[in-house]
Amino acid sequence: MTLKDNYLIVTKYSPSGIISWEINTSNARRDSILKEWQAGFKKDQVYTSKSTYSKTVTGIDTVIFQNNADYGLIVCYVGILFILIIRIGYQKVNRHRRVISQGMVFNFIVLAVLAGVLDVFENIGTSRMLHLFRLKEALPGVWTICIFAWAKYLLLAIVASKLLYESFKLGKPRFWLDYVSAWLGKLLTYSWRFRIVLLTLLTFFMGIFVSDQIQDMLLSINTSRSASFYFLASTTLLALMCWHLPKAIDNSIKISYKAFFMGPVDFNTRLQAGARPAGKVDVGRLLGAAAFLIPATGILHTMNVYHINYLLNGISPLVLLVASLGFYKIVLRYNWIDRIYKSGTTVIQWRYWLTIALLLLPMFIWGYGYGKQSREPYFLAYLSLDLVFLSVMFMITVTLRTSVPAIAKWRAAPWIIFSGLAAMLFFILCNFPPILNELTSGNRFYTMPIVLCAIAGYLLFFSFLLFAGKKVGISMITFLLLFTLYRSVSTITTYHEAHVQKQKNYQKSLDSLNNYTEQWLNSRKQEIKAFVAQHPGKSYPVFFVNAYGGGIRATVWTTMVIGTLDSLLKSGYKGDNQVKDFQHYVFSYSGASGGTVGLSLLCSARYQYRQNVSADTVFYPVNSLAVYRNDYLTSDIVALLGRDMLASALGIAPWTDRARLMEEDWERHTYAHHMDLGVTMGRMWKGGNYEVPLLFANTFDVDSGKKGISAPVLLDSLDFPSTVFLEQEIEDPGDLRLSTAAFLSARFPYVSPTAKLNGKHHFTDGGTWDNSGAETSLGVLNVFERVRSKLIKEDSIFNYIQPQFLSLPNSVKRTEPIGKPKNLFEPLAPPVGILNSRVGYMKKSDGWNYSLSKMKHYGFYLFKPTTDQVPNTSIWPVLPLGWQISDYAMNRMQVSVLRDSAEINRVLARFGIVRKKEN
Repeated sequence: MTLKDNYLIVTKYSPSGIISWEINTSNARRDSILKEWQAGFKKDQVYTSKSTYSKTVTGIDTVIFQNNADYGLIVCYVGILFILIIRIGYQKVNRHRRVISQGMVFNFIVLAVLAGVLDVFENIGTSRMLHLFRLKEALPGVWTICIFAWAKYLLLAIVASKLLYESFKLGKPRFWLDYVSAWLGKLLTYSWRFRIVLLTLLTFFMGIFVSDQIQDMLLSINTSRSASFYFLASTTLLALMCWHLPKAIDNSIKISYKAFFMGPVDFNTRLQAGARPAGKVDVGRLLGAAAFLIPATGILHTMNVYHINYLLNGISPLVLLVASLGFYKIVLRYNWIDRIYKSGTTVIQWRYWLTIALLLLPMFIWGYGYGKQSREPYFLAYLSLDLVFLSVMFMITVTLRTSVPAIAKWRAAPWIIFSGLAAMLFFILCNFPPILNELTSGNRFYTMPIVLCAIAGYLLFFSFLLFAGKKVGISMITFLLLFTLYRSVSTITTYHEAHVQKQKNYQKSLDSLNNYTEQWLNSRKQEIKAFVAQHPGKSYPVFFVNAYGGGIRATVWTTMVIGTLDSLLKSGYKGDNQVKDFQHYVFSYSGASGGTVGLSLLCSARYQYRQNVSADTVFYPVNSLAVYRNDYLTSDIVALLGRDMLASALGIAPWTDRARLMEEDWERHTYAHHMDLGVTMGRMWKGGNYEVPLLFANTFDVDSGKKGISAPVLLDSLDFPSTVFLEQEIEDPGDLRLSTAAFLSARFPYVSPTAKLNGKHHFTDGGTWDNSGAETSLGVLNVFERVRSKLIKEDSIFNYIQPQFLSLPNSVKRTEPIGKPKNLFEPLAPPVGILNSRVGYMKKSDGWNYSLSKMKHYGFYLFKPTTDQVPNTSIWPVLPLGWQISDYAMNRMQVSVLRDSAEINRVLARFGIVRKKEN
């Protein structure tokens, strides 16, 4: 806390931050320091139970915060010095003489306390000085602070010097170094020996704490009792395996293959000369407890992200995780469980069973006694407590298990191993789409339990390989990895080929963009005349929409904004047949990644309702959420961890890959909402279907470094230089399905595979270079304007057209501090620069369009979601970067698109519609 936002107060005149302030003896330098602190600032977002607002935090605010936090630091360092002085005072040179006398102990304690008191006076002086500076009143001299600071540091130096001197005399530094060296040695030994479990827990930790997709998923899990139960059950299985398997691996030489599955299994008691096996026993128990505590504290991290209050929300979840594991280590080190639950060598059974009952009772009450209340977001805290209680029960049970008769007769090994095998079998079955589709039908709750089953299965598999390798003296895991690497490098398969629809006697016969544009404009000639007559002084608007990438949040945001414009435009002109919905005025859609998926959904719905466009209401705000209340993630993750990993490792292609499975998921789930993502690109825009905006799906060719575009029209390389045209690469009778074209743009690296095409292209996510789709949108506009200029010579009515850019980013603008570069920035600069270059190009692309709109008097609208509270709650959900989304996140975007409607109102104004302001 005393270092929070410290970069704001590290300046030219205060290079050491608050310390420079404390020891400063010059009034002039003090004034310079205060001016620098007042000038330095950052923007911070403040969340309350009702609203959120932006707050400016200056260096002065930072010093005030640090100064107040320093009172706690004073208590800490005085207490630590107090303990160290007393411990040194108890040390003896021999039986009759102590290192320092009791009087000396008292004197040094007084010095430590006096240093703390001086620090308090210094803080009071600092608070007074900053208060007067803010009131612009005369400031007292710096001696009111520095005299106390110098005296404090002098006293602390005396105390610290005495402690170090006496410690050296006693040989403590060598003892400390030996202890630390031995501890680090054991840490490295155990880390390597139990590396499979540690890697598993690290993967679990990264997923829970880093992925906003998992954080959003936890809210969906919390809304279902059964989902919470499956989550707790799968986590418990993983924890038991993290505790049990290290024993089998450690003692692999002495136990048989049968014992690995059936037991009994225990640690090898001969770790090294003089070492007690209790060290390894404690490590195994801590690994099991960590599997409970990582998701428990990860849930608290999710609550912090969502701004859901809980009892300990002022403490970092990472600190709670480390503190919990440290507490368990102390409990095991000093045998507290044995002391509480044993009398001699006998367990007091009623205490044990009463403890288990008391821990289980609230879990059942929280799960079944609160009704719908248990599905509220704040109830995540109780799910976290469930995991903490399970960790406590786990620690007590595994410590006493051999001494409690009812538990001792249970053979833990077969229960754990065969449960792990069952989880592995369940995960294998999930790799069959019909089974997984039936399981996940109508819910979004199974992803986490299935992934945990996969992790448990892999943990068991690799642990057995490590176990068998130790028995035969061969590193089987190394050989397996080398074999899979060889197969991957040496084989060429059709796996991950982009799906090309083959149809007999099918010819795409794509129109050129030039000709399509001319026909589109001519088809609207009379409509333009009527619009100009009805709206004097206004030009006929034609929109060029580009949608940013961003996974399912981009998909939802894109369809939600366009659907809202459709509904508002229709409702604003009731009874006026001359005004259509918004999409009628859209010439083209250009998207990247998730934005492309959203645009493809709009095109598909438009195509289905082409005979009756007024019935196309699937993406109106009140209807659109139903499309996304499906599981679009699990099949992709299951295939990534299962069938795709196996096919790639063996160099075979016996089944469809995860990219195609995702396309099929979207085709299946959207079909119920009157959309056909299985229609081919060439057929969809065939025959002058001008009610469906042209779709330009942007992707990226890894081999050539060029942008790729899937479009239903023929494109010219002079208009789109250095670009791969996917539709023109595919020969008849093949064509891309709409779903394939969309997900060729939405290939998030590693989560989705790169798509092969014609043996010479590998396409990855469209956001790899330009995540906005704005550059392609500008290229389309250039062609549109060239054709319009030609038509103006034939009919002046085309002079009354005004192009409009509509750009749809989907990320919330953040107010994070930039900070100052540290030494570590130097080696990280090249990769950071490379990664950020795509961000710069994305902004540049939209910047081009904005600049052109100013020069040519076009319209330009940029609309992104804002930080919004979900109605009737006190939470601000995250917008996940993935392919599954909670109702809370969708509701947040819905609130944002309706509440923050300045850009929407500007769009409506192009049609002469002015909405009344809502109170």
